[in-house]
Amino acid sequence: YQNALHFTFRLLYMPKEIIDYVIVHELCHIQEKNHGAKFWALVKTYCPDYKEKRAFLKSHGYLLHIF
Repeated sequence: YQNALHFTFRLLYMPKEIIDYVIVHELCHIQEKNHGAKFWALVKTYCPDYKEKRAFLKSHGYLLHIF
């Protein structure tokens, strides 16, 4: 089960481009297991505007925790 990816169904309520970013983010963790410079460079390869998407999640991510 190493490198298995699991997502909350609540992610479906996010805009498609945010879902794509989260998937890219998690897939990059398969190669880089941390949030170091190599990780963010890899994310940027597939999602050049990741900083904007990350900011969106920081301000709207609480919506993923609604029960």
